[in-house]
Amino acid sequence: MGILIPLLVIAFCGYVIWRAGDSFVEGSNYIGRNLSEGVKGATINAVASSMPELFIALFFLFYLKDNSGFSGSLGTSLGSVIFNSLIIPSVAVYNVLVFSKKDIVPVSKKVILRDGLWLLAVEILLIIIIKDSIIDWIDGLLLLIIYALYLFYIFKTMKGGEKTDYDFSLSEKEKVSFLSAFFVFDIRTMLIGNKKLNTPLAWFLFGFSSLVIGLVCYFLVIACDWLGSETYTVPYLGSFYGLNTPILFIALIFAAIGSSFPDTIISIKDAKDGNYDDAVSNAYGSNIFNLCIALGVPLFLYTTMYGTVIELDEPTMEMIFKIWVWFVGLTVISIYTYYFGKGINKSRSIAMVAAYVVFIIYVFILASSINPGN
Repeated sequence: MGILIPLLVIAFCGYVIWRAGDSFVEGSNYIGRNLSEGVKGATINAVASSMPELFIALFFLFYLKDNSGFSGSLGTSLGSVIFNSLIIPSVAVYNVLVFSKKDIVPVSKKVILRDGLWLLAVEILLIIIIKDSIIDWIDGLLLLIIYALYLFYIFKTMKGGEKTDYDFSLSEKEKVSFLSAFFVFDIRTMLIGNKKLNTPLAWFLFGFSSLVIGLVCYFLVIACDWLGSETYTVPYLGSFYGLNTPILFIALIFAAIGSSFPDTIISIKDAKDGNYDDAVSNAYGSNIFNLCIALGVPLFLYTTMYGTVIELDEPTMEMIFKIWVWFVGLTVISIYTYYFGKGINKSRSIAMVAAYVVFIIYVFILASSINPGN
């Protein structure tokens, strides 16, 4: 019962984030309709779908504070990057391969190399920042500047891409009643009914979905804190036992997966529509956003508002470096897998999922070694 309550809350939050992600898909597609394929995925889609990671990192840092708060924020970002790199492109492409009966899906090597190298550069920069175990506002600002440079490079080199035409009206099968939409939490239908999208409605969907996800992410952070605690108290229900596991590991798996639903939804839809470059660049673009913005903004705000620095203790640093080896290694493996060859096939998709499963097993083993009694 002790771990069941937070797991149920995390599952519910993940479901709401997933449903709100549907509105992200429509809103971001409309807002970015004039951007070329690959650019839209790395910018508009990546930012929209990574809002959960930003909210979760903010709440972790301001709710748990200092060492624990940063561990939760970092765990969410790192776990989301690994999930995005290994699972999202693989699942999106595998879905296409199964239903279209294709043998392979071509992906632009230029897009993979562009976003993959930027991601590796950010990962190296972040470990340099963390290495001295002291985090301050300058570090947060540096991450924000790096992301600004990334956006500048993306838009500077966006010429020559093909724009994608979307039909923003609903088919007869897609039109549902308000009551039906309410029971499945279909935000789009509840807010604007079956109307065809336009610019104001697209921004309204985008903004309202962000608010919903922000609220839900607060409860997801609380549930993760419960799950990692030795004991926790739920109002009106009493006290329960948690896993007594460092919040870094809890965030690395549960918060990361729960926050990655919008990325998954957008990439699957892009792949179904034939926008394979967007399906991959959304995942890598989201990773860069997660490390630069989802970490940079909370760090900058927290350290400037409280006028303090974050000091990471030795056990936390040891855990971070053990995870970092896998973090960079799996990023390199994903870039190699997607870049070489004629495209992504079923075997490569399955291999990426298997690599993620191995990583999860490693995290559980590492967590158990730190808390052998749990």
